Amino acid sequence: MGRAILLLASGAILVAMVGCSLCHHGRRSGASCPAGDEMPLPVVERTNPEMVLQELAVTVQPPGQLEPTTDYRALAPQVCQCLAAKHAPLADAFDNKWQQSEQKQRHGCCQGRRKSEKQRALQASMLRYSALEIRDQAAGAALEWYYQLAGAEAKTDLLNDSLEHGRKTLEDVKHLKKLGITLPQPIEEYERQVVELKLEQARNQLTIEQLNSKLRLAMRYQATHAWRFLPDPGAPLGAETVADVEAAVQLGLAQRPQLLLLRSMIAHLDRDTLGSANSLLQSINPLLAMSEPGPSCKLLALLGKILHIQPGQEDEVENVRAQLRDYLRERERTVTAEIREAAYEVRARRTAILLAREASSSWEKRIRDLKTKQSEKMPVFAELAGAYQDSFKARGEVVKEFLGWKIAAVKLKQAQGILPAECGYLDGQAACGLASPQCR
Repeated sequence: MGRAILLLASGAILVAMVGCSLCHHGRRSGASCPAGDEMPLPVVERTNPEMVLQELAVTVQPPGQLEPTTDYRALAPQVCQCLAAKHAPLADAFDNKWQQSEQKQRHGCCQGRRKSEKQRALQASMLRYSALEIRDQAAGAALEWYYQLAGAEAKTDLLNDSLEHGRKTLEDVKHLKKLGITLPQPIEEYERQVVELKLEQARNQLTIEQLNSKLRLAMRYQATHAWRFLPDPGAPLGAETVADVEAAVQLGLAQRPQLLLLRSMIAHLDRDTLGSANSLLQSINPLLAMSEPGPSCKLLALLGKILHIQPGQEDEVENVRAQLRDYLRERERTVTAEIREAAYEVRARRTAILLAREASSSWEKRIRDLKTKQSEKMPVFAELAGAYQDSFKARGEVVKEFLGWKIAAVKLKQAQGILPAECGYLDGQAACGLASPQCR
């Protein structure tokens, strides 16, 4: 006993010594010794972080020149969609658990068979529809990255053209300065434009690498591959035109897996499946799954379990059913809003493409007119340089609106929950890779 007390006392002394050393350090740095286990930090005056970062940036040396890759692999949107659906995290685990449940049901014994079959059937529908919802979200996210990558690759060409023209303009300006001709703008302005284009080029290359990395992960390709994906943005998705918005809404309400899951839960809810329903409610919000307190007498509670008689259980079933119905209605409203928003965006983007294309054409006409004036020795150098810049921006807007149109079509299908079905996943059955060649 005395030895234990001695050890405790020694430990207390060591802790005190450590605390004193920290306090001593804190006094030297002007900080007070805090209560508890917080490490004291020195008190300092605020400096100018922006100037510090500017000075640090000056010390950064340029990296070795990286040659842009010329090694590409063609990737169709349907392949991207179906590989992402196939390799969606947790979806396979849900499907496997469902299949294991089916096997147990076929080889199960007769004791409590009616109840266990009902529970397994409900749990199977939960697993199937949950897996489908996960695959739908994974396919939609991958397709969005796919079209963002197509936009970044297109931006590479636009930036290359713009940078080439910017350099040529800078050379022409330097030549004019040597001839003593008054410049329309200071030469530093043209140099700054070239530098900004190089900066945008570097940022765009980083975006391309990031999107390639996301797609490799989503489709289960090795991260060590040096090649890049080359998307095909022209391949039709089948949702670029929405003839009837309400028909699109009704399709989504009938097909969205999470809605099918809730309807299945409501349809099969009774005393035998109450536990599974409570599990689902708990996953939505833990407070929803709270049940009324059971009998205070332990003997009565045990007898109720043996005889499958639970006082107030019918009321709890109706209460859970009401909660599931409320949640279903809320999810139906949300899904309806998502589908309508995506459908209207598909329509709006089509109009925006036409307008962006018209604006781009007008700048091309302006450049032709200015070139004609330049050939007639008219002083239009500054106007022509500015027109070229605006033309590159207008071309970029056409690309942006076109790919925004494609992404809106993806969001429409994702909101409807039909992306997995297009890859052969019907009612949760993993037919992808067997019935769908694009999944192999």
